[in-house]
Amino acid sequence: MEVEGYVSSNESSPAGTYKSVRQSLRPLPQLPTAPSQTQRDPQGYIRAGSIDSDRRPQLNGGTYTAVSLEHMRPTSLARVDSVTLTSTSRSHHAHSHSYSYSHAPMVMTAPELQNLQKSSTSHLRTLSRLTQDDSGGDFSITSPAQEVTGLHGRRRLQRTGSTRASNGTVGMSNSRGGWSGGNWMDKQRQFLQAYEYLCHIGEAKEWIEDVIHKPIPPIVQLEEALRDGVTLAEIVQALNPGRPSRIFKHPRLQFRHSDNIALFFRFLAEMELPELFRFELIDLYEKKNIPKVIYCIHALSWLLYRKGVVDFRIGNLVGQLEFEHHELEEMQKGLDKAGVSMPSFSGMSANFGAEPEPEPLESEEDRIERELAENEEIILDLQAQIRGAVVRIRLGNTMQALWDSEDWLVDLQARIRGEWARQIFEYRIGMQRFTVNLQSAVRGFLVRRREQKREDWWKGRESDVMVLQSLVRANRARAEVQMIKTKLRREQHGVKELQASIRGALLRSRLVEQVEASRDVEGTVEGLQAAIRGALVRARLHADRQVLQHEGSMIAKLQAAVRGALLRQHVKSERAELQSIPGLWRALQALVRGALKRDELKSLRGQLKRYEDQSVKLQAAARGGLVRKEVEATKKDLAIHDENVRMLQAKIRGLLFRRNLASDLSMLKAQEAMISKLQAFARGCLLRRDNRSFLSELKLHTPEITRLQALSRAMLLRTEVGVLLARLEEHEEAILQLQAAIRGQLVRAKFAEKKRFFKENMEKVVKLQSFVRGRLQGEAYKSLTSGKNPPVGTIKGFVHLLNDSDFDFDEEIGTFQTPSAYWNCEYTDNIIEFERLRKTVVQHVRQNELAEQYIDQLDIKIALLVKNKITLDEVVKHQKHFGGHVGSLLNNAEISSKDPFDLKALNKNSRKKLEHYQQLFFVLQTQPQYLARLFKRIREHATAEKDCKRIETLMMGLFGYAQKRREEYYLLKLIARSIKEEVDGCATVQDYLRGNFFWAKLLQGYIRSPRDRKFMRDLLGPLLRENIVENQDLDLESDPLQIYQSIINNEELRTGQRSRRPLDIKREEAIRDRETRETFVHHLQDLRDIVDQFLGALEDLLPKMPYGIRFIAQQSLQALVARFPHENQHHLLQIVGHWVWKSYLQPALTQPEAWGLVEKGLAPLQKRNLGEVGKLIQQVAVGRLFGGESLFLQPLNNYVTEAIERAGEIWRNLISVRDAEAQFDIDEFNDLYARQKPTLYIKMTDIFAIHQLVAGEITHLCPSKDDMLRELVHELGSAKNNEVEMSGVSTAEISLTLNPKLHDIEDPDADIKALFMETKRCILYIIRIQSGANLMEILVKPITIEDEDKWHSLLREEFSGGRKRGAYSDAYTLADITSMSYSELKRTALENIVALEQAGGITRHNHYQDLLNDIAVDIRTKHRRRIQRQKELEGVKATLGNLNEKSVWLEQQLKSYNDYIEQAMVTLQNKKGKKRFLVPFTKQYNHVRELQRSGRVPKFGSFKYSARALADKGVLVSYKGYTERQYDKINLTISSDEVGVFFIEGSMGSIQIPGASAQVPLDDLLQAQFCNQKFMNLFEGLLRLNVNLFLHLLFRKFYRDE
Repeated sequence: MEVEGYVSSNESSPAGTYKSVRQSLRPLPQLPTAPSQTQRDPQGYIRAGSIDSDRRPQLNGGTYTAVSLEHMRPTSLARVDSVTLTSTSRSHHAHSHSYSYSHAPMVMTAPELQNLQKSSTSHLRTLSRLTQDDSGGDFSITSPAQEVTGLHGRRRLQRTGSTRASNGTVGMSNSRGGWSGGNWMDKQRQFLQAYEYLCHIGEAKEWIEDVIHKPIPPIVQLEEALRDGVTLAEIVQALNPGRPSRIFKHPRLQFRHSDNIALFFRFLAEMELPELFRFELIDLYEKKNIPKVIYCIHALSWLLYRKGVVDFRIGNLVGQLEFEHHELEEMQKGLDKAGVSMPSFSGMSANFGAEPEPEPLESEEDRIERELAENEEIILDLQAQIRGAVVRIRLGNTMQALWDSEDWLVDLQARIRGEWARQIFEYRIGMQRFTVNLQSAVRGFLVRRREQKREDWWKGRESDVMVLQSLVRANRARAEVQMIKTKLRREQHGVKELQASIRGALLRSRLVEQVEASRDVEGTVEGLQAAIRGALVRARLHADRQVLQHEGSMIAKLQAAVRGALLRQHVKSERAELQSIPGLWRALQALVRGALKRDELKSLRGQLKRYEDQSVKLQAAARGGLVRKEVEATKKDLAIHDENVRMLQAKIRGLLFRRNLASDLSMLKAQEAMISKLQAFARGCLLRRDNRSFLSELKLHTPEITRLQALSRAMLLRTEVGVLLARLEEHEEAILQLQAAIRGQLVRAKFAEKKRFFKENMEKVVKLQSFVRGRLQGEAYKSLTSGKNPPVGTIKGFVHLLNDSDFDFDEEIGTFQTPSAYWNCEYTDNIIEFERLRKTVVQHVRQNELAEQYIDQLDIKIALLVKNKITLDEVVKHQKHFGGHVGSLLNNAEISSKDPFDLKALNKNSRKKLEHYQQLFFVLQTQPQYLARLFKRIREHATAEKDCKRIETLMMGLFGYAQKRREEYYLLKLIARSIKEEVDGCATVQDYLRGNFFWAKLLQGYIRSPRDRKFMRDLLGPLLRENIVENQDLDLESDPLQIYQSIINNEELRTGQRSRRPLDIKREEAIRDRETRETFVHHLQDLRDIVDQFLGALEDLLPKMPYGIRFIAQQSLQALVARFPHENQHHLLQIVGHWVWKSYLQPALTQPEAWGLVEKGLAPLQKRNLGEVGKLIQQVAVGRLFGGESLFLQPLNNYVTEAIERAGEIWRNLISVRDAEAQFDIDEFNDLYARQKPTLYIKMTDIFAIHQLVAGEITHLCPSKDDMLRELVHELGSAKNNEVEMSGVSTAEISLTLNPKLHDIEDPDADIKALFMETKRCILYIIRIQSGANLMEILVKPITIEDEDKWHSLLREEFSGGRKRGAYSDAYTLADITSMSYSELKRTALENIVALEQAGGITRHNHYQDLLNDIAVDIRTKHRRRIQRQKELEGVKATLGNLNEKSVWLEQQLKSYNDYIEQAMVTLQNKKGKKRFLVPFTKQYNHVRELQRSGRVPKFGSFKYSARALADKGVLVSYKGYTERQYDKINLTISSDEVGVFFIEGSMGSIQIPGASAQVPLDDLLQAQFCNQKFMNLFEGLLRLNVNLFLHLLFRKFYRDE
């Protein structure tokens, strides 16, 4: 029987049932403090039975209730969970029983809660105190909304009672125990940044209104309202009422709005507002950084309050204002699009040193509420643990009671199962016969009645079912539509192709259906056609009949005669035929009768099929009855003749046996020969089996048999040899002479042949020897570099690599401090080449940076001059600050290489400070977490771009511009650590994408190295040269409307006449133009080919990409994967790839001049082409297809899909690089044991700037008070004081030797390391004197006189006074090898080896191979360092060359700017323009004469046209208020009195038309043409001009060059 809830359906065997029940009834583990239960009998686990759930006493109509277990529950609980077992009624489908468990919430009584006051857990003590207060009732659950979702009985810990005032503020009720839903801001967390920013704008708005005492635009419009500077100027005017100030408010005076902002800037300077809080002009005027403007207003309010100018501070409205959802969304989009960092408004009070407001006293109830809110998660976890413990105790008690009653339960179950089985068996036997007879009659009736009831029930609920089905279908359809829409957005391109395929398939299916339908009605159509044809024939017959009716009588007679003759003739012929074939006639009659009979049988069979079931049953019953009667009769007959039958059967069996035996014997005799062969095969098989057994036995004794045979053969052989020797002894002397002669002859012949062969093949022999020696040498070197245990011979062969050559000496002595007397002074002129180049690089970098800053400022001033924002005098004044070569920006003196610790310049305290600075810079270089935190603080503070540039310069100087592998290694580790810090601080991937991180700026300075420029030249140089520079006709414009309009613009500018093509058309109409369409397709093909060429070049040159950018990409991906493990890694890889494109590849592609990829500047068309290429590559890098915003680029989506897959493979290969430690062969402990200490070239001003920067953020850089950096900063003191104290040090760059903070701490293993080094040095000389299979064999080998001679000659060679240094000569050792004999050297080595072995460093079990392995590592490291030094030297030279090239380029830029300024000055002073000839008495002649008489002649000319003339030229499009007939009376005057500014006035006769005056800058016209604006409105929208033709007119009249 099945045991529900305990026994699986798969465990049907008794053993499985027993095992399952034992496992299910096993008691749960009890808590340590749970009360002990009654001990159960150990024998109760010997056997057990299963619980039968089908034999329970029935109560209340089918509900079974388990025995109450109240006596087994803990007395400390007022309510516990009760278990109710219910069985549902049987349905018409199956029989089922189910258990229903209802858990009531656990409630702790008051005494138990009071006992919690003594608990060691503070949360339980707080809970006990809450129950003693009057407010304890507030924690009761009165509604389901107060419960935690999914946890019945758990109270939600959220504050309730929050009310919202009518004015938008939020107030919290004072109820002490209320917990419910949050405030309005909780619902808008996705726009939290936008909300806080709008609140800060609201704070600024209220403060401004309080200052100027008048309302200003609402919060959401305040950004736009501040752009004109009027409000800021009004603030200044309100704060300085006695000072007159001019405010430009009119919209037409927008070019003077910057004066309003300048007035505000002057006020900030007067108030001495720090530069940190100020904003730039473009931040407000061009909306580059509006948050910085609001931040400045906040800072100004605090500053004015602090100085007492105003008596109120700016308020705090965060959390007190409400905004619409669309307002928050628009603001968030604006912030994301701007990409600026949000300033820290919260730290304003700390920046201005404001005294904090006194905090309100916290009552006991408030403290309890706060602690409950702070520890909500802990309380929930504690409640869950308590409930779990109580449930486990209760379940354990229940299971213990069941185990105590195990014997009784087993016996009861066995009895119940037995009784139940007997009843079931009897019931089934009794009901089987009745069921068989009854089911056939009742089944049909029951089925029909059930179906009828079901049909009636469903018909009665048809409307409800239809409503439910429609709701379900609608819900499912909406879900499917939403899911399909989501998938469609991802696979938009593939879906379009699929839709096209589906539409084609549907069309084809509809056609097929139409064909099939036509086939189905083919008969009907044919019938219809036949009917139509019949109708037509009948109509014709009717007409013929009417014609024939007139001749009816004659026709009838004729027909009767004809029919009679024909009938007689037919009857006669048939009679003759019948008489001729009588047999065929009879056969025909027979066939007819047969057909009639078959039809009758077929109809009878059809009638019988209707009653087939009844007939079959009847036949079966009849046959069964007959068979039973026959069987009964046969049984009766057999019973009468039982004995005779048995005798007959015995005789029959005997006869059959004898017959079978006789047949077998006859068959055997027939196969006698085959049987003989079979027996022979069997005997052979048996014999072979015996032989195999004998052979196997011999194999077992093979050694003994072999030994016996060998002894026998040896005995026989010795006998034969003894006889032969006895014979040879008689002729021994002759035999010896003969043998000697033969051997001599053979040796001489072989030697002569070998000598002849060597002479003939001498060149081949030499080559072969060199090849063999090279092969042996290569294998030895391979075993040295990659083998685990290189032999002694290999070490001996390559030990010379450890000696320092002249090149090593020159390379290392520049930074390696050794006694000057040790080295020869004659080489000191060449040993500082590398360090000199490093110093030169630092100097050139600083020169170029200053020159670039100056040129950028000059470029800005020239741009402002062009726009008439400043005067030429200001530009000239700025130019006078610098002139000449770029190198003059810096002091040309060499970097100071003198000792910074000069006694004349520094005192003892200053020297100590410099030592601390050396330790500080070492810590900042080697511990990246400090600077990474500093970079994060820089971003959070929204540091100004100018300050960020300064910090970037300081950081690059701190790391030596990554010129050496050590500095490059630590710079990459710093950037990687900064990336990890920033990623860990991001909540979502979007936060990371929106971030403006400082490490990105630092990385931009790093990737401008020569190797990056070389890589870019290899990657993009051929692409730019072939497709952009040399292909002047290339145009990649992808907008059909732009192509169409460019065609019109070119035509109008070329002819001066209006184009006949329509102007205002849509892109869909433009693409239909044949010329536009052909150009568009050609552009897309070129664009695809160029991008494909770029991807191919990137795939080919990816292994040559500099390591730094690949390492940073790898670290970025690892940080993103660790921070967002649930994100798709392919998506994260795509983000990293897009970053590589955007930060590394795109700047070089779009600005090739800055990277030195092109020799000269690019034309605007070429730059636009590069923009189109970058746009397509950007789409590939992002991993998205072109959508609706780029509708006409969607034909490239197929290529974009393929390119995205290629780019994904490129990104995967790009991040596949080894670790930085393996790449640079360095780690964080390298400086602790390196021979050369790192050096840093830095200016004193940079030292103090870095000190000030670190000291200002020391609390954030070092959270721990015991941090080493804190100690260093504390020991250094104030940066300003140090600057004053060290004023005597050189102002140029100085050289600092960096030391770790704890470098003077003794190493506990220092003695062992020194001993190990000394031993290696001794071993190197020993293996060069003696040789052996291993080191131990050499050490124990005796010393000969030749060994001593070799040792003395080796000493003379090594230490003869040359510059070549021996291996480990710079190691600190106590033993002087030069004064030792070889025996003393060997004894010293053996003593050291024994000491090392006792210390556990080496072992004799491997013959001291560890010493040789360490020497091999030193040889490999020495070689790698030589190669690395050579690469560093080449890199420094390449860097210096690029810096010189950049210096030349900057000088050319500077020269071009200076030439422009000089030309502008000459033009203003000398150029008066060429005098034009005017035809007398014309309109223009009279206009000029009138201007001359009135003294109002414009500086650059004035021209007067009639509106009719301008309309005929196509310049004038329309003039509202005037018809074309009035154009002859209207005059338009175009004049220019300023450079690039034109004035247009309208008049009618000599009367000025009111409002007909406008000022049109040339920049606005060019901007309108660039934006493809065909028309421009003037005179407040009344006058409409064609932009292209108006420009053509202006160029022809004012800028003609003839």
